[in-house]
Amino acid sequence: MREERLTARGAARRALLLDTAIELVADAGAGALTHRAVATRAQVSLASVSYHFSSIDDLRTAMFEHAQQTVASQVAKVGVQSESAPESFAQFAADLVVALLTEHRAATIAMQEMVTAAAHDSALRPTFHRFHEELGELLASCIGDRDTGLTAASTIQGLLQTALTYPELDMERCHRSTADFISRLRTDRQAADDCR
Repeated sequence: MREERLTARGAARRALLLDTAIELVADAGAGALTHRAVATRAQVSLASVSYHFSSIDDLRTAMFEHAQQTVASQVAKVGVQSESAPESFAQFAADLVVALLTEHRAATIAMQEMVTAAAHDSALRPTFHRFHEELGELLASCIGDRDTGLTAASTIQGLLQTALTYPELDMERCHRSTADFISRLRTDRQAADDCR
């Protein structure tokens, strides 16, 4: 694969192209992602984009994986924080949601666009499924079993998708309601365990 043979300069160019692709998808939707659109926005030659991504499927998958890595790094931070203070997991999860809606908004939009595209494009599904499983595992470790974690992951992803449609969303309120939701899940799970 070309990625393994990239020089530092080539790796920097590839990262620029992927960041540009994320911005493009965040601004104009998944349907706007083309080699030419990325080249124009990044102010590089079309040949440069084609060199790094030989097909539109390669570009889409790489962009999705790059956006997913940005989001996953935020998820990993929550995991580390919650291991050191599990009682504060709901607050950390709410921090994650707010960070994804503010600091990492473009990557979050790109992820949501690609999740929708994955419903029709089986090549994109494995990347999303890996991310969903990782988020589900993180949540399961704090709120219950695997199925509960995956359900909470789906709910958080739905919350993100909905929240992205409200540009003037009150982030303080979003944080509070997310923390409350996660706390209730944990409480409900603990009550169910106590009844057994």
